[in-house]
Order: sequence, then structure tokens, then C-alpha cells
Amino acid sequence: MNCLEAQSKIVAFIEDKLEGGELLEFVRHIRSCENCAEELEIYYTLLVGMKQLDNDQELSNDFKAQMEEKLNVEYKHIQNRRKLTGSTIVLIIAGICTVGFFAYESYKNTKYLQEQAAIKAAQPEYYYYESFGNSLFRSEEYEMFNLADYMNEVQKENSSYYERLRIYLNNQEGENKVEETITD
Repeated sequence: MNCLEAQSKIVAFIEDKLEGGELLEFVRHIRSCENCAEELEIYYTLLVGMKQLDNDQELSNDFKAQMEEKLNVEYKHIQNRRKLTGSTIVLIIAGICTVGFFAYESYKNTKYLQEQAAIKAAQPEYYYYESFGNSLFRSEEYEMFNLADYMNEVQKENSSYYERLRIYLNNQEGENKVEETITD
């Protein structure tokens, strides 16, 4: 703001008609320019003094102190409003980020649970499916594998589960090869 603009707004300042950024620029200019500060002091003394006389009030002894107080109050008011606006914006952004974070975490959790359900549903297709087929989980079909007789033989050997399974699968492959040669 230049001196001409500041001097044109002196009366508006005294009558409390300046707002926001315009008031802030005016106060900053008055603080930095001695000529405009003297001009404001003259106008302030003249206009406020005339108002006091018109209202039959006692004239103030120190118009300069009143003017300085008004400048300080207006400047602090603007600064506080800016701080409040800045704080509000920061709180809104923090709230949006927090909601976004929880929404993302919820999405990830839902996606994880869906993937786990799909893996669980697909497991019967992969584990021992080629060897046992659907009969792995149906006890009535175990008889076709002669599993009871086989388990009795293997339990005598005192071997691990995986070792018994390997032996069983090898036996099954041998029986399948024999059956293939017989059918050919």
C-alpha cells in the first residue's frame, strides 16, 4: 500500500469501516510510514474530538494514546483471526488425513480377509488333490484306497507322517503302472 492509498483510508479506519486484508495493510503502512502516521493522528484527533463534543462527552487528554491503542487492538484482532483460520485449516486437514488413514486400513483389512477366504476355498483343489481327489475328506471313499490296511502296516515301522505319505504315494504309483500295463 502506498501513502496515497493509506491517506485515502484514514477516515474509513477511524469509522471502523476497513476489514480484513485492507485493514492489515493499512496498519502495517501506518507503522512503517511517519508521514502517514502523523496524518492519521491529525485526522483521529479532529474527528474523535468532534464526536466527543457532539455527544457532550468530556474531551480526551491523550488522543495519540487512544489512536495507538486502536491500532494495536485492530492489528492483534487481525493476527488472532489469521491464527484461528490457520489452525482451523490445519485441523480440517488433519481430520481428513485421519479419516483417510482409517478408511485405507479398513479397505486393506477387508481385502486381506477376502484374499484369505479365496485361498481357503481353493485349498482342497491343491493339497493332495491329484492323489486323493475329493475322497480326501470323505471317509466313506477311503475303502477304495485300502487305507486301513496300509496304515496298519506303516504304523509298525514307526516313521513320520510325511514318510508314510511318501511311501503310500509311491505304492499307488506302482499299482497304477501295473494296472496300465494290464489294460494295454
